[in-house]
Amino acid sequence: MPLKKFFKKLVLNMEETKDNGYVAAKPGLNDLTGKTGVAKTTLRPAGTAIIDGEPVDVVTLGEFLEAGTAIVVTSVEGMRVIVKEQ
Repeated sequence: MPLKKFFKKLVLNMEETKDNGYVAAKPGLNDLTGKTGVAKTTLRPAGTAIIDGEPVDVVTLGEFLEAGTAIVVTSVEGMRVIVKEQ
């Protein structure tokens, strides 16, 4: 019994649940590659764009783009949607 209590202290027993703030990558982000949209906010280099009528969190490769700039999705890496000026 004493060993069982000792090992319980060594093992994490926390679950990765939505209530704890863990979220999975949104399905379908890879489908955005090649699509065009408009920067909703200033991208410096991260911000929000409207793609297919939906807001999407995007990032540039270092460029600063003003709100209203036409953008194109160049790639998706996990939950990171990378865009450039069209």
